[in-house]
Amino acid sequence: MSIVAVARRYAEALADVAVSTNQTAVIDREVKTFAEMLASSNELRGLFTSPIVMQKDKAGILDLLIERTGPGQVTANLLKTLQRHYRLQHLAVVYREFRREMDRREGIMQAEITTAAPMDHSQQSMLVSELQEITGKKVNVEYKVDSSLIGGAVTRLGSVVYDGSIKTKLAAIEQQLKTAE
Repeated sequence: MSIVAVARRYAEALADVAVSTNQTAVIDREVKTFAEMLASSNELRGLFTSPIVMQKDKAGILDLLIERTGPGQVTANLLKTLQRHYRLQHLAVVYREFRREMDRREGIMQAEITTAAPMDHSQQSMLVSELQEITGKKVNVEYKVDSSLIGGAVTRLGSVVYDGSIKTKLAAIEQQLKTAE
């Protein structure tokens, strides 16, 4: 089973508990903090992935981290469970899947819009309104700039990509000209 599939199972269970205990925001913040801490520390990542370090020693170090940072019981239980099953190094994937699951439950779609030049606020607002109208959901947008697009935009909405860039249109015309020869 892939890491993402396993992470999705943990994330769905975590989302169930977060919603049922009405601690969604707290759990989100705590898990995100721990995921960032692991991602930013080569030493911690190395420690929890090392086959040389005994499992009981890893558990002791995790207990110290939990004691010092003071997360709630739900987050502490998640961390200990992941560590016990040799999956703590995948906490960032679990967190990403948790955010996706919470967004799904709240009717929120993530979108990524890449343009050749930065969009002004009115353009961004208009585009978000159109995406919300198309999807019937609230849309959170991350904006990126890629000057190689020349013009137009590439929009990723969930797993679907809409490529309206000049670069792609020119590449399609070039391909048509090559096949017409």
